[in-house]
Amino acid sequence: MLIVGGAGYIGSTCVFRLLSTTNMRVRVLDKLMYGGSSTFPFFALEDRFEFIAGDIRSVDLDKLLEGVDVVFNPAALVGEHICKKYPEDAQTINEDACLALAAACERNGIKRFIFASTCSNYGKTDDFVDETAPVAALSLYAHTKINVEKALMTKFPKLPCTVLRFATIYGLACRVRFDLLVHEFIRDAWNDKSVEIYGPEGWRPFLHVDDAARAVVMVCEQASTIPPKEVYNVGANDQNFQKETLGKLIQARLQCELKLNHKAVDKRSYKVNFGKIEKHLGFKAIHSPEVSIDQICTGLESGLITADQLEESVNVAKDDPIRKDTRTLDEINAAKPKSKL
Repeated sequence: MLIVGGAGYIGSTCVFRLLSTTNMRVRVLDKLMYGGSSTFPFFALEDRFEFIAGDIRSVDLDKLLEGVDVVFNPAALVGEHICKKYPEDAQTINEDACLALAAACERNGIKRFIFASTCSNYGKTDDFVDETAPVAALSLYAHTKINVEKALMTKFPKLPCTVLRFATIYGLACRVRFDLLVHEFIRDAWNDKSVEIYGPEGWRPFLHVDDAARAVVMVCEQASTIPPKEVYNVGANDQNFQKETLGKLIQARLQCELKLNHKAVDKRSYKVNFGKIEKHLGFKAIHSPEVSIDQICTGLESGLITADQLEESVNVAKDDPIRKDTRTLDEINAAKPKSKL
């Protein structure tokens, strides 16, 4: 199996799950934007683990796929802020390179291509949505994911594809991030003794990173029997929370102040139904935000998680001006100068 971005947050957790619970051999390609220490333990399994340093935009894809039967691609600039800051890289990594990889997979007879997508694709909804609901990209990040999804479902007829729309990820792992919503709130509560919540009534679904990896493993194990083209939301119905409710969970643990900002509203809000993946694949989440919040707070209190790690594992710094840019993708595009041609 090949995992592109296998040193990242989701990628390295998948490598751990695959090596510890299956007999599969795993090849990782990673550009090492955030280092590669997450992969260090895997080298002990030298007969089943292989690492290649490289950029998916420039490697020889046919050579990369030699001896591979399943591909998982979580490699991307992940999140609204980093995609706004580096829009060209977001386009070339998240979309262009992924579709080039899919084309290579098709011509090399790959048995299953698994794509890491996002529930952020739903944009803003009032009711619970499932996979049949329309998608609406409010950010460049979601825009690239939606474009790839559509292409995988329509432009590669000979390539079996499974799209996994992950809920917002949380949880400690080999490589951790502290700019995803649960972790970001904890970081602010710990550093500043207060959490400012933009659009506190907004809804988000959540998913532990290990549960995300478990879903990938399930797809791998059932690759020969599941439909050739399918989209699954990945998460748990009881882990849909309003942002204010999430803040209160953290407040109860760290005794911080909550500042509810109703003026600078985050336009995304979505509640997601995850019944399809449970029915079709038997997937159920085994982790919860409440337990993970306590684990992370305990890690901070014990010194297991250091101040440096809090800052170094943030893709876009808290004081970066891009974080104050609340425009949607349509608003950004409307502001661009019109071509004179």
